[in-house]
Amino acid sequence: MDTQWLENLKENLPNYLHSLNKGDYKFLPVMTGLTPKGEALNLGFSCYALKIYYITNQWDNLTEEEKKSWLNFINSFQTKSKELPINSFVDQDYVTSYLETPFLKKIKNLIKFILNKTFNKKYILDSERLVNSIRAESKQSISTLFQVESFNKLPYLEFPQSKEEIMSYLKALDWTKPWNAGAQFSALCVFVETQITSKSLKKELITTLEDFVISISHSDTGLFYSGKKPSDVELVNGAMKIITGLDWININPPYPEKLIETFLDIQPNEDGCDLVDMVYVLYMCSKLTNHKKSEIESFLLRILEKIKIHYHQDIGGFSYFNNKSQTHYYGVNISEGHNVPDIHGTILLTWAISMISKIIELPTSDWKVLKP
Repeated sequence: MDTQWLENLKENLPNYLHSLNKGDYKFLPVMTGLTPKGEALNLGFSCYALKIYYITNQWDNLTEEEKKSWLNFINSFQTKSKELPINSFVDQDYVTSYLETPFLKKIKNLIKFILNKTFNKKYILDSERLVNSIRAESKQSISTLFQVESFNKLPYLEFPQSKEEIMSYLKALDWTKPWNAGAQFSALCVFVETQITSKSLKKELITTLEDFVISISHSDTGLFYSGKKPSDVELVNGAMKIITGLDWININPPYPEKLIETFLDIQPNEDGCDLVDMVYVLYMCSKLTNHKKSEIESFLLRILEKIKIHYHQDIGGFSYFNNKSQTHYYGVNISEGHNVPDIHGTILLTWAISMISKIIELPTSDWKVLKP
């Protein structure tokens, strides 16, 4: 097994992050093919960079003043605006860019609205996508802060906070599409764990979340969905989202051995999300059982070879797609998609390597595994 490229990665990754640094803890998503909107955004990319620093132990090398300044920068995005979910983390440039909707997209959104009203469809409208994106950025910010033992300056309470509200909220999600529904579940778990101060209430809400997951779990595969079985892409990404949520509330997935068997039979797509999601589910399940341990190791070595294809050795980062950088961030066009690394691909695949390194001895075995 060739691991020389991982040695190269450890040496060059800090240089790549430095090249993206705009100063004041602001980072570009990509160096080449950057769009004006991509250059304007700050919050999400700063969180990605901090997480890379954490995984690769660079965070430990910062001074206390540097750490404090970076955390204050992330906290500066929390808003009290009544026009947006209160105390959310909001990158105003993101909101502005998202609302600059092309005419054709507005027409499509109107059609979806009419179909929802007339035929009781469940198309996600642009307004709902924006709220979901703000919730995702809030989750990203809060999880980043808590990862390095910090916290948000204002309590974020824009989520269901009773057993009945949580059940109603989760049942209303479209679980035939577990990727998106799972993302909302995961965010809810992070908020319950980090923002609820009453121990008795937190315990009750965590039990409710666990009960719901059990209700959509399939004992024959370990997967999470309702209705007709979705595509492998939906199932892989959905399982990852749900297990990240369970990780935050310290609950194990109901059928880890079945999940292992299912995932070992799935051929992942080549993009960053699919690769890291496969690794994450196998990593989390392997912590609970020795089931098919050698098969998992062999599978992860094959995944590592796929990850290597995304690595740009001369630059030091990973591209989200094979031979193409990520082009959009929550619906906003951030790059032209050149064959260069990007910060999202780099955080995802750096994280994936850190998890593989806990199962297989690699030059990166000293890296930390973050809680997503």
